[in-house]
Amino acid sequence: MISRHICSTVRPSCAVFVGILLAFAGGCVSKPVQLHVLDSATGNPIADVDVRQHGARFFQFIPRKGDAPKTDGDGRIDLVLNARGTSLALLRPGYVPTGLSIVPEPKGSAKSLEPPLLKVDVSPENSIDFERLADHAVIDVRLNRIVPWQLRLCVRDEAGAALPAAEAIVETGLFLPKDGTESEWGRPPIQRLETDATGCVVVTAHRGLRNYLYVRMVGRATQRIALDRLDGNERLDVTLARVASKPAILRAIDGNSGAPIANATVELGKQFDGIARDPNGWSVKTDANGCTPEVLVPDMDQIVVSVSGERFRARRQVLCWQSLGTKRPIQIALDRK
Repeated sequence: MISRHICSTVRPSCAVFVGILLAFAGGCVSKPVQLHVLDSATGNPIADVDVRQHGARFFQFIPRKGDAPKTDGDGRIDLVLNARGTSLALLRPGYVPTGLSIVPEPKGSAKSLEPPLLKVDVSPENSIDFERLADHAVIDVRLNRIVPWQLRLCVRDEAGAALPAAEAIVETGLFLPKDGTESEWGRPPIQRLETDATGCVVVTAHRGLRNYLYVRMVGRATQRIALDRLDGNERLDVTLARVASKPAILRAIDGNSGAPIANATVELGKQFDGIARDPNGWSVKTDANGCTPEVLVPDMDQIVVSVSGERFRARRQVLCWQSLGTKRPIQIALDRK
């Protein structure tokens, strides 16, 4: 873990010091290079591209949080790469978030006899063999612009009647650490719209991104649709069926002692991608007996409640709708931190 963080530095002036530290950290080999980021259509350099490094063997596209170094006015940035495998995430509003994988040398393999590359254009594969790179090699990476396209969404009930004020949300399917950070992570803003009196609204999707449309309304089952499959369509008709609900009481307890946990937060319909809670969901607190007030649980495809409490590890639990009721609270045990 130490070597992974050190090899992700973006200060080539420290390359010698980094190399010494890496030798003690397990033989990790570092190499200074320069990234040159270009527009794939025009070939022009792109300034202010966030370049975030992370270990390729763990998560392929979850860059580190916080401020990231950016390309200069000529689209260039100096980096120190890690032989053990490094992935780069290139993020800039208006362009498709792009990953670049630095492929490590296989264990026990012989050194390549080919001359090292002083300059290489990795697009469109967006991967490069670490061993082929010379020190201070220039790596060209080309980014594609995000191209918007519009789709008319019309929402109906089971009888075909228009559903005005239905909520339509379009997001691009890349994890957000918190609400309102779309531009920081190279994403277009999340769209939150409502259907008009005819039950229709125009939404905008983005070619090159993984677009998801949520169509939601209180008392009706949420629809989640992958818009990529509909690229080129001009209209989408969606039916929102009524959803049945049951009353239930949930109880948070200490997983070790069985004691009730007061003031724990119990949530249903919580989203983890920057989208507000499902309109059929809720967030409540437990009382001194660890019990929630009576809540309505809709018959969703997957009923997942999130439970958290001070000094306890948060937990998510799937509920069985058929077994719900108020005669006996549903107990959810939390582990202490």
